[in-house]
Amino acid sequence: MGRDEPATKQQQLLLVRGGVLSPLSGLGGAFHDLRASLESGSMPSWSLAEVAEYDLGKKPSAFQRLLKRWFIHPRTVKQRIKSLHRDGRLHLVHVSDQEQAHLVPRRCPVPVVVYVHDFFHLIPQQLELSGQKIEVGELRPSLIRKRDLKRLMKGLQRADGIICNTKATEALCREHLPSKPLFRIPYGLDATRYIPPEDLPAKPSALAPEQCHFLVVGSHEPRKRLAYLIDVLSRLDDGLKSSIHIHHIGGDTCPYSGQSAAAYAQQNNVQWTHVGSGIDDQTLNLYRWHTEALLFPSAAEGFGYPPVESMAAGQPVLASLRSAHEELLIEGQGLPAEDQGAWMTAITATHTTWSERKGGPRTADPALMAHVEFLSPARFHEAMDEAWTMFCSS
Repeated sequence: MGRDEPATKQQQLLLVRGGVLSPLSGLGGAFHDLRASLESGSMPSWSLAEVAEYDLGKKPSAFQRLLKRWFIHPRTVKQRIKSLHRDGRLHLVHVSDQEQAHLVPRRCPVPVVVYVHDFFHLIPQQLELSGQKIEVGELRPSLIRKRDLKRLMKGLQRADGIICNTKATEALCREHLPSKPLFRIPYGLDATRYIPPEDLPAKPSALAPEQCHFLVVGSHEPRKRLAYLIDVLSRLDDGLKSSIHIHHIGGDTCPYSGQSAAAYAQQNNVQWTHVGSGIDDQTLNLYRWHTEALLFPSAAEGFGYPPVESMAAGQPVLASLRSAHEELLIEGQGLPAEDQGAWMTAITATHTTWSERKGGPRTADPALMAHVEFLSPARFHEAMDEAWTMFCSS
């Protein structure tokens, strides 16, 4: 419905994002899940009018990317809004994430909401943990990126409302966008996608039976603190360290330059295998089911998919007690972010449990699997449906 139209029983929504993302990425996965929910009729009061996104194809130039992002796609979105509204097929525009907030039109006949996953790039900061200075977001972006970020913040200011996912992000929204109507709705997680079958498939060939294997999932941005984790592992006694193997799924190189995680691990005699990035869920599940625990020392997360997905798979999680993590973990499960001794103790205890099984498989932890039920898709669908309806009626 437009601002001047009465409510209808079944309302329609334009789902907007920028360039096409793989469903295997964080933002891409959230977008694809939301789209699938709308297409399947999971939202009781809402249906999908259309999706506005674009595919630049292989190896576009920097100029092509900028032209599409700043000029062509915003104009296309505005035209689609105008056309759909004229045909009576549009009641709300939902912008997928803060990186697409520049797509909020200056004048729109229907309300526009933006889902804010985090403020890492819009409001970058430098943290100091364990004597290390850690960039959360990019503190020295290029001139073009600075202009891009200004467009994003102006878009958020134009939006009629904000939806966010965690208490930490909610606090930043209230601080920097105090006048905006705001809903906090954590992501939904279909836990059935991660539950291990009774008869486990064969483990990946990289998981040698004589070693205790741990999983690391995520990029190599400074906030992920892979160097800190490697420092912790390097302090283990040589006998223990030689029987531990780390398997990293995600980007191996830091986007802001610097040494790769694999190279730093090698320098510190830590056995570290970079499995790759863009790994499908089936392969990821094999690592979740067959490794001993997820190691997640991150300093800051918008939501933190890897710990929840590992818990849904019944896999123990060793994660730092930082914002967002605390909202997701079982009470008492997290580790002090700066206490290397606590990390060493937890890793050693996990190794001891593995050793005592004498080669037997790890049993999935039902308490972890039950814990993530608070992120059920049904809860997410109901909350999003209600938020969209309230934005339209206000």
